[in-house]
Amino acid sequence: MIPAGHGNTGTAFWLMAPAIAVYGIFTLFPIAVTFWLSFTDSAGFNTPASFVGVENYRKAVQDPIVWQALWQTIIWLIYHVVLAGGLGLGLALAIARLKRSQVFFRTAFFLPHLVSLAVVGVIWANIYDPFFGLLNTGLTEIGLGNWTQGWLSDPALVLFSVNVASSWQGFGLYMLLFIAGLQDIDPALYDAAEVDGANSWQKLIHVTLPGLREVMTFVMSLAMINGLKGFATVFVMTNGGPFYQSELITTYIYRLAFQAQDHGLAAVLCILLSLFAITITIVFNRWRARMAR
Repeated sequence: MIPAGHGNTGTAFWLMAPAIAVYGIFTLFPIAVTFWLSFTDSAGFNTPASFVGVENYRKAVQDPIVWQALWQTIIWLIYHVVLAGGLGLGLALAIARLKRSQVFFRTAFFLPHLVSLAVVGVIWANIYDPFFGLLNTGLTEIGLGNWTQGWLSDPALVLFSVNVASSWQGFGLYMLLFIAGLQDIDPALYDAAEVDGANSWQKLIHVTLPGLREVMTFVMSLAMINGLKGFATVFVMTNGGPFYQSELITTYIYRLAFQAQDHGLAAVLCILLSLFAITITIVFNRWRARMAR
């Protein structure tokens, strides 16, 4: 056994140095540059920038689109957790009962997760087409023509409609995680519940869901992370429209940085998004710790 000492500490440091250097260059340095840009009037790369203090922060607070995008990001996050997470759980419960065809359905439902969000946006934009799209055409064919909508042009529906497309891409992963959790539940618990006269609903409430508690918290955390990254689908399908009704913080950052060339204000929103993500993480971890007691 090699005794611990100063020499071992020095060796460990030099072994970690390459990883620390990579982390510093590709993570810490961009964070520092973003923080610095938030105090400048930078208009893009290779352009002169002067220090403006907290002017960009003042502009962000006074910009109504920032608050609208923040609120819609929260709604988007809730939609994704409920739609993608709920669909994943429901399908996992249904597929877990199958024997011969379980592998087929697991593979079929997981396939959308292998498609990039940009491609998913193109697919669903065509599905939502008001004149030739599969959704409106199908509703008309079955006699529900009154239900046809401009799914991506109606301000009241657009955010939900785009989130359905994003959730369709993500639910397969959550489904597999729930199936793995179901396989870890002791079958003896179901036998005991049947002996006590429990029906299917009671077994779900008192055996299945408590047995999935750890998996559910993990899926929720994963869904929140994926929800905060909502950019590609919105950008491809609506570009934040109509009238900013599907604008998220991520899409507004892109609009400011690469269309309006206001990198200072975009940097402020990057910091705001980071603080938002940190806040959600802290609140969720405290809730998960309380649930685990």
